Amino acid sequence: MRCLTSIIADREIQPENYSGRFRTCVSLLSAAAWSIVSLSSVASAATDQECLASWQEPQVTIEIVNAEPVLDHSKSSRQIEIVAKKSGYAKSTRHANLLGLTYSFITPKLGAATKYTAEKSGKYCLRLDRVSLKFGAHKTNIYIDRKYRKETCPYETILAHELEHVRINEQIIAEYVPKIKRELAERAAAIRPFHTTSPKTAGRSIANRLLFELDPLLDEFNAVRMQANNIIDTPESYAATQAKCNDW
Repeated sequence: MRCLTSIIADREIQPENYSGRFRTCVSLLSAAAWSIVSLSSVASAATDQECLASWQEPQVTIEIVNAEPVLDHSKSSRQIEIVAKKSGYAKSTRHANLLGLTYSFITPKLGAATKYTAEKSGKYCLRLDRVSLKFGAHKTNIYIDRKYRKETCPYETILAHELEHVRINEQIIAEYVPKIKRELAERAAAIRPFHTTSPKTAGRSIANRLLFELDPLLDEFNAVRMQANNIIDTPESYAATQAKCNDW
C-alpha cells in the first residue's frame, strides 16, 4: 500500500545568528547478535536496493509571501522604541526618538510530502515526493508616532520612509528566491529512500533537515537584507528626511 504524508515546518529568520541541533544516537551491537545480522545481510541488502530503486526526483515549488503592511498609529515614540528593542530589528540607539518603525516577520514555511510502502518486515520504504516552501514576510507592521496627524508632512514623510523598508525587503526576497529554490532542489534530491518504522516521524525529520540545510543561505539572505535596510537608516538619511518638513 502506498501512502502519502505531509509535514509542515517553519523557522523565523532572526537578525542574530541561529542554528539547528541534531541529536546523535549510537547503537551498540553485541557479539552474540552479530551472527544473526550476518545471516540476514544478503536479504537485507536486496531489500535496501529495492527501496533505493524507488527514488524519484522530488518536485520542489516555492511561493513568495508578502503580506500587506498593517499600519499602527496608536503608539507614542517611546512605545515604538520598546517594540523596536523587543523585536531586535532596529538599531534604535542611532537617534534620540524613534518616530517610525517597520517590523516584518520573515520566515520560511516548508512542507515535505512523502510516499511509502509497507513491507513484510513491518517497516516502511519511504521516499521524499514533494517539497513546498512559502518564503517572505508573513506579517509586516508599520508604526508611526501618534503625535503626527494623518496627511501632515511629518506623517507622510515617515510613512514613505517605512514603505521604502517594505520595498527593500520585498526586493531582497525576490532576488533570493531563485537561489533558495536551487539549493532546496539540490538538497531534496540528495535524500534517498530509506526504511523507517514511523513515516510521520521520518517526514518531520526530512522537513527539519531541509530547513537546517537552508540555514547558511538564509543567514546570507538576512545579512544582505539588513545591510540594504541600513543604507536608509544612517544619520545622513535621517537628516535628509527631517529636512523635508518644517513642522516636526
